[in-house]
Amino acid sequence: MMVVYTCAAVVAAIVAGLILAIRTKKAEEITYTKLDKAGRITNIVMLIAYICSAPVYLFLAMISSPGEEGFLAVIGWIISIIIGSAPLFCGIGLGLSVAWRKQGKSKESFMVQFAGVIGIALSVGLYCLCAGNLIAPLN
Repeated sequence: MMVVYTCAAVVAAIVAGLILAIRTKKAEEITYTKLDKAGRITNIVMLIAYICSAPVYLFLAMISSPGEEGFLAVIGWIISIIIGSAPLFCGIGLGLSVAWRKQGKSKESFMVQFAGVIGIALSVGLYCLCAGNLIAPLN
C-alpha cells in the first residue's frame, strides 16, 4: 500500500514543482540580488542532492507500514504517510523557491528550497524512531 502512495507522492511532487516554477509569471521591475543568484545555484545543488538521496528515503517510505493493530495502527498509518511524503517537501519546496524568486521574495525563496532537507530528515528520523514498535520491522 505504501509503495503506491510513495509513487503517487513522487509524481505529485514533480508535477506540483514544475507547475509552480513554470506557471508563475515574473513580476515587473524585479532586479535579482546576490541572494537570488546564490539561490539559483543552490536550487541546482539541492535538486541533485534530493535525487541522489531519493533511493534511501523512498525505500524507507515503501517499507513503512503499521506494525500494530487498533488505535496504534492508526498512529502507525499517520507516521507512514508522513514518512512517504518526503518527495512532496522536496518538489514543492524547489517549485516554490523558483516561484517566489520570480515574485521578488528573495529571502523566502532561499529558505523554502531547504524544505526537502527537513522532509527527508523527518522521514528518516521517524522511521528510525518508530520501526519495530509503531511501524513493522523490515524482516
